[in-house]
Amino acid sequence: MSMRQFILNIFFNNASQGLQFGSRWLFNITLINILEIKSYAIFSFVYSISNILLSILPFGSSIFLINEVKDVDESKNKLFDSILIAGVLFFFFLIIYLVLSPFLNYIKGWDLAIYGLFLGFVLSLNLILFSFFKGIGNFIKELKAYSVFFVFLILFIGYLFFFKNSIKSLHFLFLILISINSIVFILTLFTNTILLKTVFNKNLFCKKRLYKAFFERKYFGFQEIATAVYTQAGMLILFYLLNTETYGYYRALFVIVSPLFLITVALSQVVLNFLKSKKIKQLIVYFRRIQFFSFGAGAILILIIYFLKDVVFQIIKVNATNEIEIAFKLVLVTALLRFVFSNYEMLIIIFNKQKYRFYIVLNIAIINIVLLFSLLPEYGIIGAVLTNLISYFLLLLGLLIISERTIFLKK
Repeated sequence: MSMRQFILNIFFNNASQGLQFGSRWLFNITLINILEIKSYAIFSFVYSISNILLSILPFGSSIFLINEVKDVDESKNKLFDSILIAGVLFFFFLIIYLVLSPFLNYIKGWDLAIYGLFLGFVLSLNLILFSFFKGIGNFIKELKAYSVFFVFLILFIGYLFFFKNSIKSLHFLFLILISINSIVFILTLFTNTILLKTVFNKNLFCKKRLYKAFFERKYFGFQEIATAVYTQAGMLILFYLLNTETYGYYRALFVIVSPLFLITVALSQVVLNFLKSKKIKQLIVYFRRIQFFSFGAGAILILIIYFLKDVVFQIIKVNATNEIEIAFKLVLVTALLRFVFSNYEMLIIIFNKQKYRFYIVLNIAIINIVLLFSLLPEYGIIGAVLTNLISYFLLLLGLLIISERTIFLKK
């Protein structure tokens, strides 16, 4: 792949991710402004369930497909193996939810958790499908699909804005979100006939094949699950440790910087696609350049957001208390760390060291849970944000040590 194609892929990938996450960001900002902060907190809690499943259900298929897939005909079975894995895991969690519902239905937010399950499944299907297209270098496919997604969600945002009083419950919001994401998946799949032929392969649902697919993705999958524990499971725990209003403000702060997280994800996906075929000397040179660009771009964006903090606080309807100011600064530093370690994550995959990343993430997930229960009782929202910052710093440190040591040995 040429540098020109690399830059084009960054543009296409950021554009498609921008349409997807940008419209979701606007959707969240709209909800913050039309819902009471407590209702938004419950919405965010349920959405966290879908985000956790987005890390668990694909079982590492996102990075696996980008790294392994090169040709449609040769690799399409890997796509449907990934979809089958997601389906099996979704069914497993659905059964658990139905079994536990009679006993846990009194718990705050449990009645809406079912929407988080279905939304997480649909989001996982889209993630798998578009990771496949990124693996073969077709970044435009996702851009077209999320153009459709963008139009639907913007229309829904317009409806919410002009008919605020029509929102009687959160059930309606989740049903629409599930429907829109389902339409995107179905349209994309059914406009690629070469993929549909694989659906009717009689060997697709073979147990032996399913076991093999799980085994191929084992370290990718376990890493994603561990990552979900320290990045998303904490969101569920916080819902019960913080009062509902404080939790709502905490989530609102992260909504503001979520576009920055989007950029790091989009950039790292292209970096993996670009670097995976490079020889070691070329790889190191390009990686250093990309890291310099990533950090510089991240620092500039974060400074812009910081200087616009008064506007930010007005948007999310939060009083600029000293506590909120400190929490906001910690959130920005956390976002900057992502610009540094996200590309190191891709380098770990290229060096086939994902086993070590899994061990790092597993330990950080345990530390994260301990920090939550240690810091929250005394420091509240600052403790919650500080927990994320410490976890991200430890992840960066671990990835940096493994990556740089591997680079030194391969020179």
